[in-house]
Amino acid sequence: MDAHEKLIVTSLSKHATEAPSDGDLLSAVHYRLRRRRTGRTIGAAVLACAAVATAITATHSITDVRTDPQVARPGAPDSGWRWESYKTVQVQVPADWTQHVSGPAPCHGFQVPSRPIIGRSNDWLGKYGYTCEDAVLPVERRLPYVWFNDVQAPGIKQYDAGWTEETRLVAGVKISVLTKDDALRRRILDSARPITGTDYYGCSPIDSGRRGTGLDATDRISSAGICEYWNNTLVAASTLTGRQASTLAQRLATAPEGPPPGGWAEGCHDTDQRTFVVTLHGSTQSYPVRVTYALCYVSGTFQFPTTDGITERHTDSTTLDLIRQNAHKPDQPSDLFDPAGPLTPSPR
Repeated sequence: MDAHEKLIVTSLSKHATEAPSDGDLLSAVHYRLRRRRTGRTIGAAVLACAAVATAITATHSITDVRTDPQVARPGAPDSGWRWESYKTVQVQVPADWTQHVSGPAPCHGFQVPSRPIIGRSNDWLGKYGYTCEDAVLPVERRLPYVWFNDVQAPGIKQYDAGWTEETRLVAGVKISVLTKDDALRRRILDSARPITGTDYYGCSPIDSGRRGTGLDATDRISSAGICEYWNNTLVAASTLTGRQASTLAQRLATAPEGPPPGGWAEGCHDTDQRTFVVTLHGSTQSYPVRVTYALCYVSGTFQFPTTDGITERHTDSTTLDLIRQNAHKPDQPSDLFDPAGPLTPSPR
């Protein structure tokens, strides 16, 4: 670690109370530091899962599912279910499946999750990611999951103790479901739909860069749609309602104008990485606000550029904590270390 890296890490430690609680910002630090290194690998020895995933032969292949591009935006999910979006596809999952993981299955991180999982093998893991030597976790650690874009090939795989994993390719995205309940597995997979236009939350698969026309701070905000993009590609979507939505709107509307004291550091407007488009729904109209999630450690605090299309502002990690909930706040141990092995590329 060079002097510059030590300074950043030391600063982060001193001001940890101001950072989001899930440690994702520390992940961003490591990610950016890795970009400055040339051919250096760290942390391989600490990885619990380092070998290439065991290949399991699928019982049959399933073709890519596509629908008419004129299909309308989907309606409300069934009672007890919710929509999850990833890139070009959306799927209904049981509403109580709330453990979100970023990374490949079945390595769920360093701690065993406590409930069924929604997993995303997100592109911010870079060209490489982690795989496991076992195709499925031991029965005592195994939990049902829905996983987007994992290494499994389309098909059905039978495991011990009555567990089955089925993978389908929908709109170019692989969706894997692991359960002991065949009817539940089929119910989830049969609900998968390509995103044509926008998803249930109003998010398009590709960030169009649409800018708003200013935020009316006096308007009564009833809900907020949140679209999360990585390299302009949708990775997750959700909505906030009630007090959470109004609190978020107030923080975005009253954030200090212009850059923070001392100005923006290099890379603080790096929209090629993670961007949140927050659409605040008021009584008369909707207001899109863009929040750039880049590593911006300014004057002892994390700061994030925002714009409502008219006014540029800067906000802090408290606002980001309101945005980064549920699907936007996954467990991301994979971000902290350089990759240990290759992932199977996604189909094109």
